[in-house]
Amino acid sequence: MIPTESEITRDVVGDDAPDASPERRPGVPMEAEHPRPVGGAHWTEPERQPDPGNILKRSDLTELTPVFGTAIPPRGLSGLMRRAAYAIPEHRTTHWLVLLLADRVDALEHRAARILPFALPVAVVGGLALLAFGRHRRRRSSWLRRVMPT
Repeated sequence: MIPTESEITRDVVGDDAPDASPERRPGVPMEAEHPRPVGGAHWTEPERQPDPGNILKRSDLTELTPVFGTAIPPRGLSGLMRRAAYAIPEHRTTHWLVLLLADRVDALEHRAARILPFALPVAVVGGLALLAFGRHRRRRSSWLRRVMPT
């Protein structure tokens, strides 16, 4: 006797397959009712946020979307890169690659800004020490040349 396709599928996949009948699937239905929109909103479109002027948008949009994020405004080199990326059409890979690179540059900018208060004094002290000991080393080497001819 040749097994039918459903018997083969049941043997290979088992009874918990996603394509099993809804009565046999453990997750269907978990709710008494099917999901549906709640409704009752007092608007058809959300109230528009005011434009602060530094929000970047796609070139094909005539105006900003009703709701947008303003948590981190574009600034520094990463901001310039983002502005350049939004000048490139979205269907180009370059647009997305420049945005990804701008994210990495932004992370480096924040890391540098966090380290700068500690690294700047150390660099200044190190530079002064190099200047001070660098002159002393040159004097000593010239003194050694006079004493020990080669």
